[in-house]
Amino acid sequence: MSSDQIISAVVTNGKIGVQIMVLYLIVYSVLVFIRGTRGAPILAGLTILTLLVWVFSTFLELEVLGWLLTNMWAVIPFSILVIFQPELRRAFAELGTSPQQRTLPQGSSRKSKETIDTLVETAFYLAERKIGALIAVERYIGMRNTAETGTLINTALNGDLLSTIFYPNTPLHDGGVIVKNGRLIAAGCIFPLSQNDEISRSLGTRHRAGVGITEETDCVSVIVSEETGKVSLAYMGHLVRDIDEERMRRHLVNYLVKVKDRDRVVKDLNENSEETG
Repeated sequence: MSSDQIISAVVTNGKIGVQIMVLYLIVYSVLVFIRGTRGAPILAGLTILTLLVWVFSTFLELEVLGWLLTNMWAVIPFSILVIFQPELRRAFAELGTSPQQRTLPQGSSRKSKETIDTLVETAFYLAERKIGALIAVERYIGMRNTAETGTLINTALNGDLLSTIFYPNTPLHDGGVIVKNGRLIAAGCIFPLSQNDEISRSLGTRHRAGVGITEETDCVSVIVSEETGKVSLAYMGHLVRDIDEERMRRHLVNYLVKVKDRDRVVKDLNENSEETG
């Protein structure tokens, strides 16, 4: 074998290897993206049904079904857009966030600590009195459209103000509150309800709204149940129920504080809790 043939074979095999690697990364990324989403079971069911119909039509030589399956591929992209609409919206929103915008979500480490302190103290203050609450903390993806469904406030975050907003029979107590950069942006906001069937039927509209807003944005939502007085946390469409103060602080630090500042904020939070105790 000549040197030219060897080089040609190496180049050809290299191209094949690169293509296999690219296809592997694409398939792996898609599987990771859909894992745990509400559209994953739908996509799995459609795939299984399509395979069964294809096998059935092939063995029995059903030409009409075969033709439908052959021409169905043009519809698949639109089906994916419909099934994974919330996930795709969040993914594109994250892609559209510039590196300059990806700063500390709640400003300085001091402001982060103050925000976390206020959220935890207010949540458990309301929980003790079985007063329902729904608070969304904005991260990288803007929530302006959601804020405009309520009453714009744009004032410094304050525990007393938060408690007053959610007090029964006040004008804004039924909606959600949006917090950003240590400020209370809006109250009485309408959050989208999650359609996730995995959410317990015993949970009401407030919990579904708390999960729903995290399916469409990357915010963190705090939910206080007026029936049980339990505090829950939602993030990226997942709900963590009945958490205590320590666990809530830990989650909020992970979601709202930059990695390099976490140790400092955790230390400040621990010192604050010791002084309070």
